[in-house]
Amino acid sequence: HLSVNTFVNGKWLQNCYVVTNSFRQALIVDPGSDAEGILKLISELGVQPVAIMNTHAHFDHVGAVSALMDKFGIPFFLHGHDEKLLKQANLYKLLFGEKKNISIPPFWEDFAKRPDLLNVADFTVKVIHTPGHTAGGVCLVIGNALFSGDTLMPGGAGRTDLPGGDKAKLMESLQKLQELPQNYMVYAGHGKPFMLQEFWKNNYDQ
Repeated sequence: HLSVNTFVNGKWLQNCYVVTNSFRQALIVDPGSDAEGILKLISELGVQPVAIMNTHAHFDHVGAVSALMDKFGIPFFLHGHDEKLLKQANLYKLLFGEKKNISIPPFWEDFAKRPDLLNVADFTVKVIHTPGHTAGGVCLVIGNALFSGDTLMPGGAGRTDLPGGDKAKLMESLQKLQELPQNYMVYAGHGKPFMLQEFWKNNYDQ
């Protein structure tokens, strides 16, 4: 039995998800900027984190990664094509008017070097490389939940005018996601959850 718990971070209202199973294990997806708040949620849930998984490396999604790695001694998964973005996260923060630096995680597990079907503790995660919003963007399927980062958003596909963006690649990624079961619940990087079939209907039905 999987449960998805949402924690909204900071001024960009970024969604961190703490996904728990019946063994009281937790996967942390996209820890944003508020490590203290995320730790409080984990404590309230009474679960043991087993890994951090990021859909991409924009600064508003990775700010709490280092603190959570230090606290729990768990691996951090990211697609290697976002290595540059991760290393330059503080530079991009400045461009968005944010002065306080984040701690850049020193190492991670590269999704690109692991199987598409990834077993971590008692979780099975399907990893789908979906470049476009960033070069290393991924979507994660856990049970019937699709964690789309900023690839799919409630109002349409993610932006391609930010560092790492590529409109043509995003279109290819959308085609890939159209092949998934339409009854998936989508948990995006920002905004409320929505059904995958609603996404296509609301944004792409002509």
